[in-house]
Amino acid sequence: MNSAIKIVKRGTSGKPNNVPVPPAGKTEHERERDTASTVKSWVAEWEERKRSLQIAAFVFVRAYDHSRQTSGAAVTAN
Repeated sequence: MNSAIKIVKRGTSGKPNNVPVPPAGKTEHERERDTASTVKSWVAEWEERKRSLQIAAFVFVRAYDHSRQTSGAAVTAN
């Protein structure tokens, strides 16, 4: 995302003098390559997030089981 604040003073036009000129049209192959690259990055991010959630869930379950075992042992010892 490209956000910017533009200040327009009275008596001046709202158009900046140094507007970036987009490159000449890309070829079909370049557009396909850009699209494929974008989708691949989305998939990689999704897989990384999935792996991190799986690890977090595994750690949570292990900690929960451990706490149940330690609290269960204290109850049976009484």
